[in-house]
Amino acid sequence: MVADKDNELPEKLEQDPEKTDQDPEKTNQDPEQPKQEPEKTNQEAEMPKQEPAPMYEQEKQGGKCCGGCCDYRRAVVVLCIISIIFTIIGLVNPALNDAFSSQKYPELEEIVNSHKVALLAIGIIHIIMTVVALVGAIIFNFYAVVLYVLWSILNLIVSIVLQHQMVTELLDWIETQTDDETWSPSNQEELERAINFYMIVSYILTVIFTLLWLYPSVFLSIEIKKGIMTKETYPREEMSCCCVSQNHN
Repeated sequence: MVADKDNELPEKLEQDPEKTDQDPEKTNQDPEQPKQEPEKTNQEAEMPKQEPAPMYEQEKQGGKCCGGCCDYRRAVVVLCIISIIFTIIGLVNPALNDAFSSQKYPELEEIVNSHKVALLAIGIIHIIMTVVALVGAIIFNFYAVVLYVLWSILNLIVSIVLQHQMVTELLDWIETQTDDETWSPSNQEELERAINFYMIVSYILTVIFTLLWLYPSVFLSIEIKKGIMTKETYPREEMSCCCVSQNHN
């Protein structure tokens, strides 16, 4: 009897591990089961994906030149063309040479000729820089537009200096003309005061005009730098009070 009981115990021990092995298998199957995702509703399944609106239908993000005349790119292109035309007219205009007789006033001719080369060089450089700005505005190049702005400021300073030197030399030349008996030192002083006042007013007006002229170029360079005005976004930014059929509000 004792031997039979001893034989039954190993058999039970051999059966128990099999039962214990089955339990982990059952427990391990639970994490492996895929999680059930919530089913999408019919509205979510049928809802189409919203595509972005075409660029020309989007709201304009950039500014408007002169309060609503046109976009800054168009303004710079127009102003550059006007500047090139008037600069060329100023270079080829012979009015200054015909304003006085060179035989009667050789000293005056010498004063004018001494500044003619500098003025001609400035005019040629200005045409080149304006063409650079024109191309820069067309191809949305930031550096070309900024270079034109810097040149215009330098051109303003150099032009004022040259103009002041030329006027000073002309006043000195007038003072040496003592052939006229009616001309007195008091007349010379009055003339100098009048010319100085005129020059100061002309300098102020020139500075104001230059700043207004450069204002579209400055804002265009800012918009190009920020990525507002690019080749891709121009259909959105394009604006004109007379030349574009669809204006942005």
